[in-house]
Amino acid sequence: MTRRLALDVTPLLETQWTGIPVFTRRLAQALDGAGVALDFAARLERLPEEAVRHAIRAGTGSMLRGTWEAARLGEVRPLDPAVPLLYASVKQAFGAAAREASTIHDISTLVMPETHTVQNVAFHLDPLREQLATDEVTFCCSEATRAALTGVFPWMGPKARVLSQYVDWPASFPAYERNLPDIALPPYAVVVGTIEPRKNLGLLLRALADPRLIRAGLHFVVIGRRGWGADQALAQLSPAARERVTFTGFVSEFVKYRLLRHARFMVFPSVYEGFGIPAVEAMSLGKPVLAAMTSSFPEVIGEAGVYFDPFSVDDFAAGLAEINEAARLAELAPKALAQAASFTPRRMAAPVLAWLGAG
Repeated sequence: MTRRLALDVTPLLETQWTGIPVFTRRLAQALDGAGVALDFAARLERLPEEAVRHAIRAGTGSMLRGTWEAARLGEVRPLDPAVPLLYASVKQAFGAAAREASTIHDISTLVMPETHTVQNVAFHLDPLREQLATDEVTFCCSEATRAALTGVFPWMGPKARVLSQYVDWPASFPAYERNLPDIALPPYAVVVGTIEPRKNLGLLLRALADPRLIRAGLHFVVIGRRGWGADQALAQLSPAARERVTFTGFVSEFVKYRLLRHARFMVFPSVYEGFGIPAVEAMSLGKPVLAAMTSSFPEVIGEAGVYFDPFSVDDFAAGLAEINEAARLAELAPKALAQAASFTPRRMAAPVLAWLGAG
């Protein structure tokens, strides 16, 4: 029997895909591969299937958004309420289908409100309880996120499920990369994430003055948009320290792939992450991760990393000195590849299939 599912792909309407849009793309592909018949939707309106699949192939929602906006001027194509409806992120409405599920990527606005603006906290939390109450199941992107959610809402325990992500670099990337010159940087580590308090970039910036980091002779490449608190964080840099850090801003998936592939390792200092897909991306290229001992990192990175106290410059510097040793990197590289390989499309699709099969 063919399973049918309406998948809300509203995140794919964004032009630049990172984070949740990439998760949405991978979820659609995983369910496709599992034989699920998908109806694509955005804000409770059906989207033309070929337009969505074209956006997935192109890796951008620029044309898809135009298609959606044009369609809204014509005849509305509502969803069939008898078909189970899964939101790849937060719900656009409550009770639109007889069976509904949504996805929680992190609840840092709930467990760490001090790391968000007041407006952002209100935007995420105001509809959360009703979203959860109207879900038949709620998918959480990691066990850490599931545990945090059920810790705040114990009644969610029976219907909170883990839905983990995987990495799928385009097959063309290695060929493109081989035809390009070497990256003109000294030995470096990559840091991925928006420059904001929760990402804890300030810890790295304060640690730049530590003698162990100076002896390491490493450059740091920070990939991510400038977010809340960026100016305060960057103001901490001395002229000498600034020369050891490159801020790229937003980069394409290929540029991220290339920067990760040539890095010695990844640094992930975040105080909280719902899943931390950049860690899996790095590990898929054989790069271990220097990560904060918090939230989802031990679950996602496993034995392929070195961990530190996210509030201790001394602990961070000690961890960096350890992971930067050639022997330690050689030991961790195969563990990184194996850990990344454990996250697969089949693993991502499985909890959705279990939910559909229960109906």
